[in-house]
Amino acid sequence: MTAWHDWMATGNEEVDNQHRDLLNKVADLLLACREQRMAEEISKLFWFLKRYVRRHFRDEEKLQLDSGYPGYAAHRAEHQAFYAQVTELEARYLKDGTSTTLIVESLNLMCEWLHRHFRQMDQELVDYLHGVGSYAP
Repeated sequence: MTAWHDWMATGNEEVDNQHRDLLNKVADLLLACREQRMAEEISKLFWFLKRYVRRHFRDEEKLQLDSGYPGYAAHRAEHQAFYAQVTELEARYLKDGTSTTLIVESLNLMCEWLHRHFRQMDQELVDYLHGVGSYAP
């Protein structure tokens, strides 16, 4: 689940590197869970996700706008929904501290995002970029 696969490539080096960063963070979090040190990692997770979301979504949305991607509005809505989920989880963490439920929900959010968003939304973008000749691996 945390390995990079060629099908994930958008052809934009910066966006692809950001996707790799997210995969690496999920791998780090899964390791922290196995080592029972997730409580110390949860604040790092939210800091990473908020920074990642702002930078990555901005760059990916720019790529979409620059290429005339017709699925931009739906893709942007997905980004906004993910950001809202991240901020909601962080608010719960700040209010209530670390809990098993919060850790599981955070990991589920990231894993579900990787599975659904990469395989569906980002793949649609890659297919479009291939079609318009904007894909440059």
